[in-house]
Parts: sequence; C-alpha cells; structure tokens
Amino acid sequence: MPEYMSGVCNIGKNEIRKRYSLAVSGFVIVALVSCAVLVYNLPRWALLLNFIPLIAGFEGFYQGYLRFCAGFAAAGLYDFTGSGGSRGKVADHESRMADLRKAVLIHMYSFVSMAIVTAILYLALK
Repeated sequence: MPEYMSGVCNIGKNEIRKRYSLAVSGFVIVALVSCAVLVYNLPRWALLLNFIPLIAGFEGFYQGYLRFCAGFAAAGLYDFTGSGGSRGKVADHESRMADLRKAVLIHMYSFVSMAIVTAILYLALK
C-alpha cells in the first residue's frame, strides 16, 4: 500500500494516471498547433502559443514521473485513494515546507523544459 512521504510522494496510481493524461493531452495539442502552422502557413509567431499546452504537458509529466502533485502540496494534501491508500491533510510544518520545495522544483523543471521546446519549435519550424 502506497503512503505519503513528505517532499517525495503525495499521489497514488490513479492520480499519477491523471497527470500522465494531462501530459499526453498537452503534447498532442502542441503537435496539432505546430502542424496547423506548417500546413496552413500561419504566421511563425503562432508557434509561441505552444507554451501554454507545453507547460501543462510538462507539469503533468513531471508530476506523474515524480509521483508528486504540486497542487496538492500547495493545499497541504496527499491522495492515495483508489491505490490502496487514503486521502489526507499534511499537518506538520516541516512536511508542508518539504512539499512546497518539491512543488517549486516541479514548476521550475516544467518552465525550463517548456522554454527550451518552445524555442526549438520556433527556430526549427518554418
């Protein structure tokens, strides 16, 4: 049975699946926007719109991969329901701070990844 570990793991299998679904959805939208720019000869700056689904896709990917939800960390929650565990509230201050540090790290990974891929798409396509 999975269990909460501050700054390490705050979601179970069902929540991880949701994060990976978000990642796939974001990356599919990026592919569609990029193809639309190429096929319909849209202005090159339209590729910059990919930053929105890219940040969502990378957030979902990193949260699933790291088994950690940044939103739950901000709310002081963990959720292992449907994974043989329970849902609960993080009570102690040190655990909350460890969770928030991990959430900031996930946001930073996502932002840097999004910026790199957006730049590559913008420079490579057209």
